[in-house]
Amino acid sequence: MRPISLTMQAFGSYGHKTTVDFTVTRQNLFLVTGDTGAGKTTIFDAIVFALYGEASSVSNKKDGTELQSQYVDFDVEPFVELTFTESEGGEEASYTVRRVPRHLRPAKRKGAKDQSISESVSLIMPDGTEYPQKETDSKLEEVVGLTKGQFMQVAMIAQGEFMELLRARSDEKKIIFRKLFATELYQKIVDELFTRRKGKLEEISRIRTTCQANAKLVSVPDSLPVSAELSELKEGITSSERLNVSEMERFLELLKELCELLAEKHEAIQKSYDVLSSERDKIRDALTEGQTVSVSFSQLEEASAALLECEAEKAQIEESKNLISLIKGAYEIKAEFTRVCDQERVISDTEKTLAELDAKLPKLDEAVAASSKAEAEALEKASKETRNHAKVDEKVKKALELFHNIALAEEALTEAGKTCTEAEKSHEQAKKALAELEQKESSWRTAETLLSDTPQKKAIWESKNRELQALHSDHEELIKTSSEVDAQRSNVEAARINYGKAREKYNLHNEEYITKQNSFLDAQAGFIAREKLKPGSPCPVCGSLEHPSPCRLSDEHRELTREIIDALSRDNDKLREAMEKASTEAATAENSLKEKNVIFEAAKEKLLKKIKELFPEISVETSVEAAMEKLELWEQDFSREGEELSTQLKTLEETRKNLSDASALKPRLQAKADDALNMLTESKTDIAAKKQALDSFTSQKEFDTEDAAKETLSAAELTKDRAEALAKEAKTAAENARAEKEGTSARIEQLREDLPKQQTELSTRIEGYRKLMAEKKLSEEEWKSTTESHPQSEAERLQTVIDAFNRKRAAAEAQIKNARAAIGDKVKPDLEALKLAYDQQEEKLKAEKTSLDALNDDLKINRKAYDALAPKMEERSSVMKEFNRIDSLYNRLGGKVTGGRMDIETFVQRYYLERILYAANARFQDMSAGQYELRMTDDEQAGAGKNRGLDLMVYSTVTGKVREIRTLSGGESFMAALSLALGMADQIQESSAAINLDVMFIDEGFGSLDDHSRDQAIKVLQQMASGSKLIGIISHVSELKQEIDDQLQVSKDENGSHIRWQIS
Repeated sequence: MRPISLTMQAFGSYGHKTTVDFTVTRQNLFLVTGDTGAGKTTIFDAIVFALYGEASSVSNKKDGTELQSQYVDFDVEPFVELTFTESEGGEEASYTVRRVPRHLRPAKRKGAKDQSISESVSLIMPDGTEYPQKETDSKLEEVVGLTKGQFMQVAMIAQGEFMELLRARSDEKKIIFRKLFATELYQKIVDELFTRRKGKLEEISRIRTTCQANAKLVSVPDSLPVSAELSELKEGITSSERLNVSEMERFLELLKELCELLAEKHEAIQKSYDVLSSERDKIRDALTEGQTVSVSFSQLEEASAALLECEAEKAQIEESKNLISLIKGAYEIKAEFTRVCDQERVISDTEKTLAELDAKLPKLDEAVAASSKAEAEALEKASKETRNHAKVDEKVKKALELFHNIALAEEALTEAGKTCTEAEKSHEQAKKALAELEQKESSWRTAETLLSDTPQKKAIWESKNRELQALHSDHEELIKTSSEVDAQRSNVEAARINYGKAREKYNLHNEEYITKQNSFLDAQAGFIAREKLKPGSPCPVCGSLEHPSPCRLSDEHRELTREIIDALSRDNDKLREAMEKASTEAATAENSLKEKNVIFEAAKEKLLKKIKELFPEISVETSVEAAMEKLELWEQDFSREGEELSTQLKTLEETRKNLSDASALKPRLQAKADDALNMLTESKTDIAAKKQALDSFTSQKEFDTEDAAKETLSAAELTKDRAEALAKEAKTAAENARAEKEGTSARIEQLREDLPKQQTELSTRIEGYRKLMAEKKLSEEEWKSTTESHPQSEAERLQTVIDAFNRKRAAAEAQIKNARAAIGDKVKPDLEALKLAYDQQEEKLKAEKTSLDALNDDLKINRKAYDALAPKMEERSSVMKEFNRIDSLYNRLGGKVTGGRMDIETFVQRYYLERILYAANARFQDMSAGQYELRMTDDEQAGAGKNRGLDLMVYSTVTGKVREIRTLSGGESFMAALSLALGMADQIQESSAAINLDVMFIDEGFGSLDDHSRDQAIKVLQQMASGSKLIGIISHVSELKQEIDDQLQVSKDENGSHIRWQIS
């Protein structure tokens, strides 16, 4: 990046439009000189503002209305325009960026407040096109290859801030170097390890939860050898926040043993249940057989009683049979008698009808003759009226057609009049619409002019809104991180409590162990001595020949044995291991809390810094919540501004659409007016023609009105219809008379044929009746007496009684036979005793079944729990191995190890820093006359305590010692910072083809140097300027004017700042 020209207007101290042409210098090293406050630094503020939207100083940020000049009226628009080149593919590409800061513009109405105008920016690309405004800032950063903070460290060292990078902490340098040397990959590696480590921790937690859930399902019955210990382990596992592996392994071991014990118990109870079930089945079979025999005895008794009843009813049944025969015979004779009577009535009816028809026939002949004559007369009259109607119909049709033509002509004349009226109205409306459209078009063009800059304002607003939403997302993430810190703090407290309990338990047990061990050893030594003491023999301990007071064992410790002491020792070791493990867990939790706190503080600082950078108009304190509250208040106005811009943008779109529609509509409206005028002329001509046609039709009328013609036709139709109806009625009457005569004659003939046959049938029926009485041996008086005394249904009723009697006797005989066969030689059983024995056995079986089911449920549940827990423990072991591997790698590469706090990214950046220092020291040694050399913190100190891998030290060749960089004087610090900046520029140019920094600006600092150091510094800069790098120095030191030929002289008067080049 190399600046070509810079134009400023109403910017800072530059009121009127001022252009700085950087191509006029003959050398690449030039001096910006002028009095204090003349506007020298403003030039560099303008360059940085054009690129990044802020002035150059990091500690004294200025943007917006602070940059608007006070030396011109507010109606002069402030702006900065920078043209610069960038090497792309070996060729120089030219970019022009123009940025207008947020500023105030005088209100158009008198007395109103000044209007605040938002910042805007435009970027003209090398091909002459304008880059999309909302993406311009990111594109500029991409082209330059540096953020503002990085640009200020390596390309433009602001006044009073040249020590920033020199004294920056390693973490701050790491962020700068990350972008410059593309080392973010290594941080991503650490982040990925952290994510995987967190995932494994969650997986371990999930396994713990699963194990606890399955452990809760375990059912531990009482009175088993493992019940007490297993219940205690279950309680401990399910209530603990951590999964104790040794307890879990013991729990599984006891659970497996419990399942085996339950299986044995289940088998024993199953055998007992099978024995009881077999005994119950035998009793049930005996009960079933007894019930069957008992039923047979009951059936035998019932059948015998029924058979006795049948014998008593036998005589009555015989009488009923005889009566049935009498009733059936009488009713058969009655039926035959009825047939004889029916035939006599038929013959009487036939003779009567025949006499009536013979008397009716002469009258029917007279009716036929009269109806035929009436029919002929009616047909003649109908024919006459039909002919008359045809004539009238033809005449009326012609009249109606004429009336129709007259109506059409009148309708056409009316429509022509309407068309003429509508044509006049359309012509007036078209002229009026055209005038209104022209008036609206003028109004829309005015509105479009006023709203033309709305899209740019809306784009700026949307860009800032995205930054605002990003801030809210960061805030939500910060809240989440805060919750994680609180949760981890609780974990730390729990771990401390757990450690305290483990330590207390260990101390108590250890004290007991030491006491009993000492007592055991003392007692053991005394016992050996006492056993070997004999009068006159030397004591194995002291050698004395006399033994007045041999050792006596204490009753309290007499039971102590080596096995007891060894068991206490093993328990003591376990408690010590548990205490050490709890201590490790507490330390791990503490480290995790510190790590989360660091992440939280970094995120908090980043969020506050981002708020300050993005929204400098909001005063931000150290509290995030206070800052977010202020931001929310500011956001309300900001949202309203966005809504207003959206409304204005919508209005602009509608206005432009209206203008576009108006341009297309105007020719159509003019054509419509012309068409309406033509239609009016044609309508008037058409009216005259249609009036002439109407007069011609009116002169041809035969009827006065159309209704009169229709009434004449209706009358003729009515007369015709009446005549036809009378003819039809006469025809029907004649046909009916002829048909009735013919039917009567045929009926007489048929009756005369039927009468002899009917008399023969009567004789046959009388003969049959008499024959049946003889066959049944009943006289007419006897059968009539029987039918009167007994209804015919009585025979059926009596037969039903007889059939029931026969079935009852047969069933009783069969039942007696079957019962005797079933009973055989058996005696009647005692059912109550059998039922009691069965119920007692069934109760025993149910009780055993309940125990068996409960035991079976416990066994199934516990086996299921064991089958679920065993593989989970294996899975946990695998996950723990993976976690330990990732955790170790993360701690090492992330700088989380005590004594090794330098992370991998810092380690890689030390390679670049070493190369930077190599280039920087070449300049620093020249400037300091070989006295000083910049060095990195050595490897041992780089990771001790905290990450100091990028911290700088200074080596003095005079004393031969290394000391802190902060111990340098002001002049020495300036030379060191300048050397470091130059070294970074060299390394950037060498390592990154995407960053081409052909510029460096230095604001002040030379005043702190003595003559020799200043000469050396200028000499170094002149050597750099001999290449392609453009170097500008701001200084009021008069000696520099003698050493630098090309000078940009800055002065200021009542009209603001002015510049002038002085070229050698």
